[in-house]
Formats: sequence, C-alpha cells, structure tokens
Amino acid sequence: IVIIDNESRVLLLRRSDYHKKHAGELDLPGGHLKENESLLKGLAREVKEETGLEIDYPAYFKKEGNKHFYHARYNSQPVKLSDEHVDYAFYEKNDLNPGERFQKIALEVLEMIGHD
Repeated sequence: IVIIDNESRVLLLRRSDYHKKHAGELDLPGGHLKENESLLKGLAREVKEETGLEIDYPAYFKKEGNKHFYHARYNSQPVKLSDEHVDYAFYEKNDLNPGERFQKIALEVLEMIGHD
C-alpha cells in the first residue's frame, strides 16, 4: 500500500538484511495473503504487522502480475516496525526513484491523486 501523509509524502520501509532478496532496499508496506484471506483483510494484517498502523479506507489502485496495490492516507499513528524492516521515512515526490519498482508505484499514485 502507498501511505501518503498530509504533506504528500510516501511512507517507505527499508528491508532488513536477513531478507535474501532485496535486502536494504526501500519497500512499501504489504505482503502475502494467507489461505482464504481477502485482499483487504490481508492488507490490513500485513500493514499492522510491518508498521503497527491501522489503515483507514484503503483505495484500490491497480494490479501488476499477482500484486495488488492500494493507497490510503496516513492517520498520524506512530510507526512501529517489525523485524522485517530496519528503518522508515516519509519521502517527497522528488526523492522517489522511478527506476525502483515500488517507488515507481508511489509516484504513479501521487500523480493519479494530483499531489505535486
């Protein structure tokens, strides 16, 4: 999910080194569904596990392959990372790299909702 704060910045998480794939890369909150779990229930669970955040009114953005992307407003709760990530920050549009897959999705969401 692309979580956007009141200053049009996007929440990105830095992956822990224990990840075999993409260690240290910036990541959007999210993950894999459990068996028989709906997209929204899985999204809420993964975001809660990875950030401690409750998501209000996630909006569907698009599907790429087997990944479904949503966006939502950040509601000012404190971020509490799991061991899957080592750091987080809110990034401005100009700080995002369109060559990185998840940052590209974040840029697309910002453009769609009209944030400069």
